[in-house]
Amino acid sequence: MKKVIFALLLLGGMLGSVGAQDYVNLPWSASWIGHPEAPATDFAVVHFRHTFTLEELPGTLPVLVSADNRYQLFVNGQRVGEGPARGDLQHWRYETYDLRPYLEEGENVIAAMVWNYGIDRPWSQQSYRTAFLLQPEDPDWASLQTGSGAWTTHHNLAYSPITGSRERLGTYIVTGPQIHVDGSKMPWGWETTDFDDASWVPARGLTRASPARVGTEFYWGLVPREIPLFPRTRPNLRPSIVRAEPDTTRLNVPEPVIPAGQQQKVLLDFRNLTNAFFDFGFSGGKGATVRVEYAESLLDENGEKGNRNEVAGKKMLGVYDEFVLDGGTGRRYTTPWFRTARYVEVTITAREEPVTLEQLRVEEFAYPFVVRGRFEAEGNALRTDEIWEVGWRTARMCAQETYVDCPYYEQLQYVGDTRIQALVSLYVSGDDRLMRKAIQVFEDSRISDGLTQSRYPASVPQVIPPYSLMWVEMVGDYWMHRPDTAFVGKQLRGVRSVLDWYDRQLLPNGLVGPTKFWNFVDWAPEWPWDNVLRVGGVPDMEGGSSIVSLQYLGALRTATELHAYFGHEQEAARYAARARRLAAAIKEHCWNAERGLMMDTPGGKAYSQHANILAILEDIAPASSQKMLERVLTDESLTQVSEYFRFYLIQALYHTDNAYRYPEQLAIWQAYLDQGFTTWPEKPGRTRSDCHAWSASPNYDLPATLAGIRPETPGFGTVSIRPAKTDFGYDTTVPHPEGLIRLVCETDDGKTVYKVSLPEGVSGTFFWKDRSVPLDQAGGKQQVIEVE
Repeated sequence: MKKVIFALLLLGGMLGSVGAQDYVNLPWSASWIGHPEAPATDFAVVHFRHTFTLEELPGTLPVLVSADNRYQLFVNGQRVGEGPARGDLQHWRYETYDLRPYLEEGENVIAAMVWNYGIDRPWSQQSYRTAFLLQPEDPDWASLQTGSGAWTTHHNLAYSPITGSRERLGTYIVTGPQIHVDGSKMPWGWETTDFDDASWVPARGLTRASPARVGTEFYWGLVPREIPLFPRTRPNLRPSIVRAEPDTTRLNVPEPVIPAGQQQKVLLDFRNLTNAFFDFGFSGGKGATVRVEYAESLLDENGEKGNRNEVAGKKMLGVYDEFVLDGGTGRRYTTPWFRTARYVEVTITAREEPVTLEQLRVEEFAYPFVVRGRFEAEGNALRTDEIWEVGWRTARMCAQETYVDCPYYEQLQYVGDTRIQALVSLYVSGDDRLMRKAIQVFEDSRISDGLTQSRYPASVPQVIPPYSLMWVEMVGDYWMHRPDTAFVGKQLRGVRSVLDWYDRQLLPNGLVGPTKFWNFVDWAPEWPWDNVLRVGGVPDMEGGSSIVSLQYLGALRTATELHAYFGHEQEAARYAARARRLAAAIKEHCWNAERGLMMDTPGGKAYSQHANILAILEDIAPASSQKMLERVLTDESLTQVSEYFRFYLIQALYHTDNAYRYPEQLAIWQAYLDQGFTTWPEKPGRTRSDCHAWSASPNYDLPATLAGIRPETPGFGTVSIRPAKTDFGYDTTVPHPEGLIRLVCETDDGKTVYKVSLPEGVSGTFFWKDRSVPLDQAGGKQQVIEVE
């Protein structure tokens, strides 16, 4: 039977390789392959190999590669890459690699490690079944493709899952299992040409590969990766040993040795939080166990984190992996997926043989942003340099193959987080590819009701209707910052779908009332978790919510501008009319003239910063926006924003020409620095996550709010510079599609001078109080503006 299968697969590969292939619109000649006996949907780690001989090296050898769940690709023992970039089954990514730099004359081997975490996989991971795919771009190399019959496979039983971290840590954690590795079962050297794979079995052909939306059935709808490949980098991380039991002397040598029958525990502080593959090198020590535990911070006897730099009297409590050594020489143990940690505790228990620890190599895994933007303050009295550094580290740790809310606990891309993360990315790096992917991924997530899912990709669906409104605002943000009208135009159907759903939710009084799904707004103590409804962060919506209605109003106005820009006048007029009616209803039912504030609900007693911030941003409050803002900033009886919604508070400062008050807000982040944070937390107080990118908003607001550099027209066609008055100088640079915008603020003896440089061919306007100065800098010449 195996010979028959082999012949059929070979014939299929030969027939499929005739002529050039269109990999976007036509089925591929390669087939997905799997192991004939390993579990298809349960936990499994499977290896694939294909050995071939080259008489001479080709000029190039590009291949398209994918797998379910994930893969690592090797050629002649060298790691080529890993993936696929996360998506859903209807939009399953593949990567393109040129194998030429890894090839040699003579014998070569292409090898892949594929793993499926089964039911315990991360919630950000979708899956159909364990499988691997490799397709050479050039049909002349069809003999290398999977399904050709030449691929062999092995089910690696060295790996098994460690589950139960959610119960052990007592918190919401959905990043997948930890890993137990039994070195005695490992096929060491499986990725090299010297390995003997005679005992491996022929790979089983599964189904012909096919692009998305092509063919009669959909298993994996293949689409090309739209973000760059991630090189593993060696960060400048030199951990310090902050605690060792029972002995430190054996650690002060190039290769520490743990004697037979003894245990060594060591706590490492990497000083900064990082996402990394922790790669341990061991020799000897057959049967020894190595437990590696990871945490963002340590806990005191009361379970509190306290100052993140403090170690004395604190303990480790985190996720962990386990390695059982086989006793071989030069063995390297690591995990298929990265870990997030500042503190790492390693416990080595030697059995009948001593254990030699030869190395600990750390390889960072993060989106390869290139820093092009900056903000440097004179004297740094506000500690903006530190805030900028920690904020960018936070943003990088939360940017992987998608944006993620937090790398340690969830690794899920949420719309509310992503809107802020995307703006940070644009202002620090100028790289818009991850933002563009995020917008499209949420569009792909849409449910039949018309709403986007709140987090995606995800194997467990979740819908937060206000996040669909934030997605509309994300489309608007991209439209203003990037001249990519074709992409934005394709999102308008989804925008209409979201707004039509909300129009169906209006109560007779014209407000958005209680709706299905989870109406999360912010993590405020006044809106606690409800164990019956299984939701939290939801304000009172009975009789209509001013907060959600105002979010809907903002999305309506963004949609009006978008549709008018693209020439859809009828839709623009319809959304403008809806916005007028909604604004009138909010003012009629939720405005309290006596207090000069917006109530959360009609006739209600609850007031929040949130409702009044949004009322200011939408210009619908009958009172002076300045007076309202003062109440928002000083009235502690209002439900207070967390770090997530503080982003909108700061936009209200800019909107009302109060950006000069932004330095007051930096006290929040200065306090975090004093508490030893190396990334920004999810929320104040007893935060679960120490790394949450929605708190990295200063990396946007320092250049965009304080320095006031923003788009004046769509696509950043022209630039608006509206700096806030400060008593300190600064130098800031913002990436622009055509180059770099630079603004230098110099203060001396009560005088302030601004020096503006725009990319060649880009114009704009400088605003100061009632004064406006045209910026037209042909040739990139600097323009100097003195203000009072």
